[in-house]
Amino acid sequence: MDNKLKMEENSTYYVDLIIRYLSGEATPEEVATLSSWLKSSTENQKQFNNLQKTWTAIDQNKVDSEIDIDEEWTRISAIIEPAANTEKETKIIQLDTNRRERPSLFQRFSRIAAVFILLAISASVVYFLMKKPGESKTISLLAKTESVEKKLPDGSSITLNSGSISYPENLSGKSRTIKLQGEAYFNVVHDSTRPFIIEAGNLRIEDIGTSFYVNTNDADGNILVVLTSGSVAVYDKDKPKDRTILVPGEKAVFSKAKNTISKSQNEDVNYMAFKTKMMVFCDTPMSEIVETLNRVYHSDIRIMDSKVGGCRITSTFNDKSLDAVLNVLKATIDVNIVKSGSSIQISANAGK
Repeated sequence: MDNKLKMEENSTYYVDLIIRYLSGEATPEEVATLSSWLKSSTENQKQFNNLQKTWTAIDQNKVDSEIDIDEEWTRISAIIEPAANTEKETKIIQLDTNRRERPSLFQRFSRIAAVFILLAISASVVYFLMKKPGESKTISLLAKTESVEKKLPDGSSITLNSGSISYPENLSGKSRTIKLQGEAYFNVVHDSTRPFIIEAGNLRIEDIGTSFYVNTNDADGNILVVLTSGSVAVYDKDKPKDRTILVPGEKAVFSKAKNTISKSQNEDVNYMAFKTKMMVFCDTPMSEIVETLNRVYHSDIRIMDSKVGGCRITSTFNDKSLDAVLNVLKATIDVNIVKSGSSIQISANAGK
């Protein structure tokens, strides 16, 4: 057996031993073994402290019946970060040989699961613990079922409707660079000495004192940029000098297949509905209305009959719930709306 495998098995053994101790199941002999292991190095003590803090945090916060990995990572990160900055003095951890805490079976499984989540992301943990003083870490945001708003260190703000963004924690450097995969609205504080640049695949969007919208998941497989105020420069990362400048009311469409950028007037009045909660439909086909609703409410509405998709509606909705909007649509065109699992199905009434 090679040394690497021995080290991995040894590490796993002591993790199991820590879990047995924290759950009150360790025998006096196992506690003695664990105590000797802790006294042998400060790194062993750090590992014990991190797992113990995770265990305690989960107990204090009363873990729900399903563990959300994203949520646990956020909580664990908050625990790990301070640990990386603690003094490097050796402290002897005293173990209780009579520890016989007996949490419920569910609590034990919940906490054990969270510990193994911590182990599964050990590479990230190592990065945070080993990063040099003053080195900037990367901040990541994810939006799945609802929009997420974030204020950046430079005063700019982002509303992420779906997908993810990432950026250096303090936005240091010659440029303020944000990576985007998904749909978001940016309100940028202009700084002529440090341009604000969005990286969206091969496309680059650079602000010139601006509020703008970006969608990397456009229905046609393209990247869409719509300018609200100010101006932006849009260009291919490999052709930085070949720039398309947008003014308010214009949009740019970047073809991923052709690596080309086309500019035109934006005619979608609802492109910002996920942020403003205002939707305006004027003789709009039901199929287009459903696309907007799915984007704004993160829903899965499906039209089951083609003739329903062709029905046209004129209406305005201001900060209404999805149920309220669906009730208006149902009354307007007389359709059946049925919830089936996580989706909502719209079909014509029988005989219509």
